Amino acid sequence: MRVLRKCAGIAVLVLAAGASIMMGQTGTADTLAAARTLSHNGHRGEALKLLEDRLAIDPSDSDLRVLHGIVLSWEGRYDESRQELALVLAGHPGHGDAVTALLNVEMWSDHPERAELLARRELERHPGDPALLLARARALRAMHQARKAEEITRRLVHSDPANRQARELNQTLGEDLQRWQVAFDHASDWFSDGSAPWREDQISLTNHIPAGSLIGRFSRAERFSRGSQQVEIDFYPHIRSGTYAYVNAGYSPDAVLYPRYRIGTDLYQSLGHGLEASAGYRRLAFGTGINIYTAALSKYQGSWLLTSRVYLTPDTVGTSYSMQFSARRYLGGEGTYWSVRGGWGSAPVEIASTADIGILNSSSFGGELSRRMSRRTSLRGQAGVAREDRVNRAGLYHYTADAAFYFRF
Repeated sequence: MRVLRKCAGIAVLVLAAGASIMMGQTGTADTLAAARTLSHNGHRGEALKLLEDRLAIDPSDSDLRVLHGIVLSWEGRYDESRQELALVLAGHPGHGDAVTALLNVEMWSDHPERAELLARRELERHPGDPALLLARARALRAMHQARKAEEITRRLVHSDPANRQARELNQTLGEDLQRWQVAFDHASDWFSDGSAPWREDQISLTNHIPAGSLIGRFSRAERFSRGSQQVEIDFYPHIRSGTYAYVNAGYSPDAVLYPRYRIGTDLYQSLGHGLEASAGYRRLAFGTGINIYTAALSKYQGSWLLTSRVYLTPDTVGTSYSMQFSARRYLGGEGTYWSVRGGWGSAPVEIASTADIGILNSSSFGGELSRRMSRRTSLRGQAGVAREDRVNRAGLYHYTADAAFYFRF
């Protein structure tokens, strides 16, 4: 009943506002109030219609046009929003609400360089404005210029110690400038047939350089009383705003449990509206070699990251495929989240070692928890189970557990 009353109230509001507009009786304040109420209750289409009807009568009303641009941005219609807000600023340079809304549009649409330029220009009109300084610092951080951003927030905190947003951003930027991270990881795998478990230890060192993140990793695995080592390098270069890549190269001097060499690459592209797509390739030197093609689509929705990924592995008898789906929920602090994943196919997790080859079919489920413990330390744990049909065994259950510790400096 409460929902019905709410819907009825909104319907009455839409009809009354629409009728008043048709009769020319509604003022700007009434239209703005009605549009805000509608948009805040999830009826953005109706809010846009009210604003557009009123703007058709009074196209010079800057307040109506700013709200129109804001609601368009909430709908992810960034190009249209940008046009509306730019039109306001052309007639009213320095219009505060329009500037704030346009800064948000540029950041949300993966154009931090435009946001930084706008903030810098507005600061020429209003030197020392805290909101503009914070906006410029956020844009600089998104442009991977953390040191410049940290200088801005440090001056802000010095001049106004009570500015909570400046303090929090300054702390985050200080952590960004801790460019090095060392990680220790241990994983164990068990099998329902009682065969020898898999043990793997890794140590990695990450350096956050201006071009992207560079990671060196050493891995050692043990199974069936055999040991094997592998060294790898991962690189995540930033190509342009909204575009980055992943490059991997690895080598095993013994090639007992790891491939003799491995190479891989992915290209990631933001599509707007919280969507990101990627496509990539892997080459693993097991025997005559394994080629794997992969593609993924991710969606950021509030505090959620939803991802679907496919792996295609051609061989002499055809092409096998596998799918994986995951949902990650961020919990506020950077590096703190939980996630679940499920997959099926020939390799529902990425092939990395001899423990992953020889699977004909598999279905798997797992979960992960990562928590930022302090400014310098983080912990991550994950566990999973899979039912596998292998070359010599069907219906095998495969259990895995993994724990990692991270330290930044």
